[in-house]
Amino acid sequence: MNHETFYRSIFYSAAIYNIAWGLTTVLFPNLMFELLGIEPLNYPFMMSGIGMMVGVYGYGYWVVARHIRQYPQLVVIGIMGKLLGAVGWSYHVYLGDIPAYSLWMNVFNDVIWLPLFVGYLFWVSQGNRQANLKSGEKV
Repeated sequence: MNHETFYRSIFYSAAIYNIAWGLTTVLFPNLMFELLGIEPLNYPFMMSGIGMMVGVYGYGYWVVARHIRQYPQLVVIGIMGKLLGAVGWSYHVYLGDIPAYSLWMNVFNDVIWLPLFVGYLFWVSQGNRQANLKSGEKV
């Protein structure tokens, strides 16, 4: 499998995962809390809002998969969201607001994707650099 095919499959997978997670969270905003045995929020519409944002990320990943070399900036946005989401969740674990075992959710929602997304950025920037060299542009 070449790099282009590999990264397309990664971003199609990320798109499907994020859209499914987002839709599930919109429709069942307390489900995550129930599965983790955590007291649900008093305002479930907040989780529904997060689900909508996650679904939008999924659409962005779908666009990247379809146009694998054209939209690396969408991947940067995804990396920032995954990093900040994991940091924010970890901070609330540190404060004692939520139990540490809930961090497993971040492993599947955020952490496993990070090395793949960063690898993609290296790959696409290397390809852009090579294309610029072939066209005679300064790098």
